[in-house]
Amino acid sequence: MLELLKSLFELVAGLFGVLGNLVVDVSGLLWNVLQHLHEDAPRLEGVLVGVALAWLMLRRDKHPLLRVLSAPLKLVLDILDLVWDQCVEIVGDVWGVVVNWVRGSLRWCWSKVVSAGSWVMDKLRALKNRLLAKKS
Repeated sequence: MLELLKSLFELVAGLFGVLGNLVVDVSGLLWNVLQHLHEDAPRLEGVLVGVALAWLMLRRDKHPLLRVLSAPLKLVLDILDLVWDQCVEIVGDVWGVVVNWVRGSLRWCWSKVVSAGSWVMDKLRALKNRLLAKKS
């Protein structure tokens, strides 16, 4: 009976040893794949990370663990959305100010041209009237 228990213990210990070796081998393989992606294929790594994050955001409402994992990503996306809105607003405001300055400058220049033209016309009318008065 003792030999049977010893044999059963060896079987369980052997199974744990095989499972441990399997975990070590699979984790080593995953580590090598990640190292290869990071060093030799960074664009593929970026695509895979992007797809994984999109998958996470798509399924975040279906499971509480996914909601917890996606919370930092959601925070980052909300911040980026606010930054984008502020940038669009700033660009719109700057565009409006620049357009108003340019229009104001053009109106000022046009008013100077019109006033110079009116001054010249007034001088020419005065000269015409003097010449007509001299002639008669």
